Amino acid sequence: MKGKRLKDVLDDKLVDKPFWDSMFAKMNTLLVAMETAKGNYDIDDPEIRWVSDRVEYWNSEERILTKDEMQTANMYWKKYK
Repeated sequence: MKGKRLKDVLDDKLVDKPFWDSMFAKMNTLLVAMETAKGNYDIDDPEIRWVSDRVEYWNSEERILTKDEMQTANMYWKKYK
């Protein structure tokens, strides 16, 4: 029986791995830009934590971003890049 988690729903669909690899490479670039801009930042900074968590999810589970997460990432990109 299929669950409601994104991973369960995506099992039936092909994930465009090259696209998401490229997307998360940009997320890594964003993370570096955020760390540089904030200088001596707190490890629990919510913005940096948010980006690093999404990158870790991709690396460990190949979990892609939802539409809302993409919008949040775009907001951070405009702010820090």
